[in-house]
Amino acid sequence: MQGTYCLLIKVSKGIEIEIGALGHIYFPRGYYAYIGSAMNSLEKRVGRHIRKKKKMHWHIDYLLANKSVEIVDILVKESEIKEECA
Repeated sequence: MQGTYCLLIKVSKGIEIEIGALGHIYFPRGYYAYIGSAMNSLEKRVGRHIRKKKKMHWHIDYLLANKSVEIVDILVKESEIKEECA
């Protein structure tokens, strides 16, 4: 399956984390949405985001690795084109 996905992320307390070359970023407590696309294997991409142990590859990996952060919902839309920016 290919398409676009949305991770609904809860940050339970304000945290400052280092995100690769972006440096230190502060995330206030609250909910965040991360939109991505996977044009080869949507299931594997979403599964990768859910795993706690993984090589840091995307900026979102640094946020999701924090103990104060959890994915609370995942929305998926099948599509043959990238729609994450739309």
